[in-house]
Amino acid sequence: MKSKHTVAVLTVFMLSVVAISGISDVSAIEFTPNELNAGPYVDRIVYKVIESEAERVLALYAGEIEMDTSNLNPIYMGGLGYPPEEIDYVSVLRNGYGHISINCRDYPLNISAFRRAFAFAFDKTAVTVDIMDGFLQEHDSLVPYPNGWCVEDEFSFHYYIDQTAIGAQILVDAGFTIDGGTGFLLAPNGDPFDIVIEYAASSPEIAGGTAQIGVDALRRLGVNAETLAADYNEFISRLDSHGDYDMVFYEMDFYSNDVDWLAYEYWSEYADVEYQNPTNFVNTTYDSWRNQLLYGTTYEEVFEASAEMQKILHYNVPRLVVYENTYIYAYRNDQFTGHVEDLANGISGPWTMRKIQKKDFTFGGTVPVAISQEPDSFNIFTAESPSSKAILNNLYSSLFNYGPDLKPIPDLAESMTVETHADNLNVPEGHTRFTIDIIQDAMWSDEIDLTAEDVVFSIIYAIESADYGNPAGSDIVDDLAAAYAPSLYTAVIEFNTESYWHFNDFAYDYIIPKHIFNDDTGIGFDNWDTWNPVFDPAEPHITYGPYILTDYEAGEFYELTYNPRFYYASREFIFGFDAPWISPPSDITYELGSTGNEIVWTVFDYQPNSYSIQMNGIEIETGQLGVKITHNIDGLEIGNYTFTLNATDNWGLSSKDSVLVMVVEPTGTSSSPPQITSLIVLVTSISLVSVVIILASAISIYRNKRTHGEG
Repeated sequence: MKSKHTVAVLTVFMLSVVAISGISDVSAIEFTPNELNAGPYVDRIVYKVIESEAERVLALYAGEIEMDTSNLNPIYMGGLGYPPEEIDYVSVLRNGYGHISINCRDYPLNISAFRRAFAFAFDKTAVTVDIMDGFLQEHDSLVPYPNGWCVEDEFSFHYYIDQTAIGAQILVDAGFTIDGGTGFLLAPNGDPFDIVIEYAASSPEIAGGTAQIGVDALRRLGVNAETLAADYNEFISRLDSHGDYDMVFYEMDFYSNDVDWLAYEYWSEYADVEYQNPTNFVNTTYDSWRNQLLYGTTYEEVFEASAEMQKILHYNVPRLVVYENTYIYAYRNDQFTGHVEDLANGISGPWTMRKIQKKDFTFGGTVPVAISQEPDSFNIFTAESPSSKAILNNLYSSLFNYGPDLKPIPDLAESMTVETHADNLNVPEGHTRFTIDIIQDAMWSDEIDLTAEDVVFSIIYAIESADYGNPAGSDIVDDLAAAYAPSLYTAVIEFNTESYWHFNDFAYDYIIPKHIFNDDTGIGFDNWDTWNPVFDPAEPHITYGPYILTDYEAGEFYELTYNPRFYYASREFIFGFDAPWISPPSDITYELGSTGNEIVWTVFDYQPNSYSIQMNGIEIETGQLGVKITHNIDGLEIGNYTFTLNATDNWGLSSKDSVLVMVVEPTGTSSSPPQITSLIVLVTSISLVSVVIILASAISIYRNKRTHGEG
């Protein structure tokens, strides 16, 4: 448990992040972990693959699923003869958009005039009226409108309506001509060409309809064009690998309100780097603003760079945003409560999975959730599909999480200091040093302790595997000066620059187990992309999160089970207080004279007080109640013994657990004594101090922080 003095210190720490690491707006709200982090409260989450949206809606109304990870098409609101009180709806302006990615590498799409002409001819209002029935707004900037960095309203012109005449004149001025024989446009070099706009076959109404509006715009310009229904995962893979395509429609969502991703997503040097810059955009003027965006230390510097980069992208159109819609999410309300509206994930994101519980506030229950496609991978470095990411968000942890409002919430981090040379003369000039203390009772799913060594190794792995193509460390590799663990639960991460964004360079990245991924006996740096957990049972999948993946049938369902070892795991509910919850160890048998025998109890309670241990009814030990109570039982004579733990909290509520210990004659072998396994490692949510919630300022370019959708 932390004192209030510690709370004050941490507040200073987090305000340091505001000054150094890109937090542009401070929200002086005290965060209490047990209000949001505590959980889960249900036994299982079962993700069911239901590809058809109509079938997902029917399943929702029939009670076969509780919610859908996809947003609801407005045409399905109401109706179907079911009582409306069983279904609730929430809506929010999306932190993302539907767009058409354009291959800026291949002729004549590499001519910015052609892309701009297409943008002028595209009728976004037709999408609004014909496809989305008014549940959206026209938008141009590649930064979503809800993002505070967006300069949509500063653009001097827009592509909102059909302006084919302007587009046609741009093409004439750029040297495009009409073939008198075919009637189609010729490139400036006189060659004929055609354009194919691909879309996900699983979304014929929205994706297919939007792609057709794009084809109509091209045909009005005289371009030979057509749509093509394609497999979503296949064309995303092509974009990631810089393969062949003309234009592709799909959706993109963002997990934060940051814009440092502008430095990578359209950077010229990444035009041929796998998993980066899928539009193959190259523009030296755009690149000239990159350093100011990444290494500016003031809000004004960063805003200027991001604004200019948005304007360059708006003019050159490597991607055409075709709508920014209001997302509508539907969920049942007859069995469960505790749903959390999430700006990045709607109503079915990781916070809902953490907080959802039965309406009678008793523990347990299974929550079926629909996903629209089979997960493409459970490799955190290669997973692309929204279905994969929806599941992975419940399996892994990071130092900080994006909260429902996209502000940072401590996860594995317990406290943090941020220092430059001005704060600490031991920090070299120009450097930024983060010192993070992590929670001390986290445990991997194979029951190995999670320590600061894992935190440091996760950063090292991202950098070392970058030599083999892993993009995970791309925004940290050039600026990282050091990463080390001076103690078991303290990590130091130091950068050789001062930047508005350094906090975001590491804070939200998944932590991975060093003993599984190391380059000596583990997966290794060069196998980052061939690691195929879940789908290849021979591959290790050791996680630490609120749930563990326990069962699946490919293309059918994916079952996640409550992880009792999760640090915030709770059996305490909103109303009332429970007695301390004790994880019962197994009974123990050991041979006379052997050593290393101990009983380990783990205890969960919000207000722990004291404990006592009795042996055969006689008190032998007392102390302050903590998460882990360990009692050595070496040196006993042959016989049976009952050890009982009594745990009491500050409300006077108590619980007890007994363990039978049997000491037997030696067998004459040198076998090791049985080991005691701690079944559950939990900690009180109150053990994390309150922190000031601060406005996060970046989204990473990595696939675990950005979601693509079909449409």
